Amino acid sequence: MKFFESYTPGHRRINPALLWDYDFKPGEESRYLRLIATRTAKIGKLEDFYAAFDLFGGIKSFSRFVKTTVVGLTDKELNFICQAFGFKKEDTECYKRAQLRKERVPSLNSLKDDYFGSVLL
Repeated sequence: MKFFESYTPGHRRINPALLWDYDFKPGEESRYLRLIATRTAKIGKLEDFYAAFDLFGGIKSFSRFVKTTVVGLTDKELNFICQAFGFKKEDTECYKRAQLRKERVPSLNSLKDDYFGSVLL
């Protein structure tokens, strides 16, 4: 948690720019917990993480929520989250779902490699 050592609990608000495509009103944070955690993990700034910590009741509860609920992170985003909160990627729900997807539909893996390989050439 070396990234967040300057965090002190406060009364920060979630940045509405994280939820730009939703009709988000302050006070409705509990309706958007998964979305807030996902967007914070994907594109959040340090202040956004601090506001999410305040919303979730601290760093531990936010990291537990991200670990068990948030899916759809890229490899870089997942790596950052794992480094920031100090857990293994294999323990995250995001990684488990990605591995299941690879097992169930192996043709998607080769299609992705072929597609990106041809685009980069």
